Amino acid sequence: MKDFHIAHETRGDIQFVRLQGSLDMYSFPRLEGQLQSLFQQNQHRVILDCSELDYIGSAGLGALIGFAKLARENNGDLKLLNVPNRIYKIIELLGFTKVLQVHETEESATAAFAAS
Repeated sequence: MKDFHIAHETRGDIQFVRLQGSLDMYSFPRLEGQLQSLFQQNQHRVILDCSELDYIGSAGLGALIGFAKLARENNGDLKLLNVPNRIYKIIELLGFTKVLQVHETEESATAAFAAS
């Protein structure tokens, strides 16, 4: 499996977090730390760009749901962007599309914040 990398960029009041590699039980604490840091700074509008994500474990998906709920409790949200089809199928199979919004373009993900 590939190494895991995180890149962060702020655009207005939205935080773009780009994920690359494998998000598993070993690498997830790094993403968790990044999201907790953003939330501590009252940055609750987060888009996770998954276009270069090779793998995500079930523990990581479960934690993302927790972060999405926490963001919503603080008038924000956590949205997924450019999810590879093989990962999307897992998210859909587990029924997580009811909780995690998945977008195909940055424009639709960003617009979804305005709509909520």
